[in-house]
Amino acid sequence: MIIYISIPMQGKCMLAQRRKALMWQKYFEILGHTVINPFEIGDQLKKCHLLIAKREPTYHEYLQEDLCNLEWASHIFLCNGWTESFGCMEEVDKSIECNLKFLFERNFKLQ
Repeated sequence: MIIYISIPMQGKCMLAQRRKALMWQKYFEILGHTVINPFEIGDQLKKCHLLIAKREPTYHEYLQEDLCNLEWASHIFLCNGWTESFGCMEEVDKSIECNLKFLFERNFKLQ
């Protein structure tokens, strides 16, 4: 499985959300899955933009990059709070379009 982590970011503590995404990434990787972490995507996009465009990416550019990377996934993992997040809802729409399987944080328990 290739799992894309969909996690609310706007209006959240970015450090806490980054830690949570990394926690879930490690969890799924231990189970043998490949994980697409949107924070890693964002970090790479930011580096490229700062080098080439000499500016940070816009919210729209971050979201578009996430949606492009979502196309590589077989599953989307929706973290709690996804229904209140515009970005997560866009990822859900793209996941439906790409026929991904859905996984929900509420159905998992970290040990």
